[in-house]
Amino acid sequence: MASTAAHATSASIIALTAAQVSPDQTGYIAAALIAASVLDLDHLIYVLRDWQMYRREGFAGNLHNARSSFHELLGLLTAGVVAGGLSFFDARLASVVLIAFTVHLLEDWFLGRTIPFAPLDQTLVQYFSLTQKQKVLIDILILAISGGAWILYLSAGS
Repeated sequence: MASTAAHATSASIIALTAAQVSPDQTGYIAAALIAASVLDLDHLIYVLRDWQMYRREGFAGNLHNARSSFHELLGLLTAGVVAGGLSFFDARLASVVLIAFTVHLLEDWFLGRTIPFAPLDQTLVQYFSLTQKQKVLIDILILAISGGAWILYLSAGS
């Protein structure tokens, strides 16, 4: 599971590029960053609720337990409905929001553990069994690549 910073930088730049948003369109940039990050707010609820467990065991390897059903297919369905509503007013905004949200979900699904059909089915799916060190290295790699892509994106507008 990637960090919120990795989600924000990678998912937003992918969404902005796919939707052909220029660097001077700051409203779309803000929407992409928010849509790429907002999903991780659900961690906060669980971390506050289960603070004693996290204090005892730490965050490493435990944050997959601190997420709602919106981190699964239900979240993708919800994002699709929101994007569908937005498309009546601004199709590009709808694309940016849906793509950024979807990339965040895909990163979590492939790099962490997922319960895709929650809350209906609690079957846990894990594509890769990564160590904490591997997850940190992947996170750094995502940040470096997407950071470079952001530099190129923003410099193209100058």
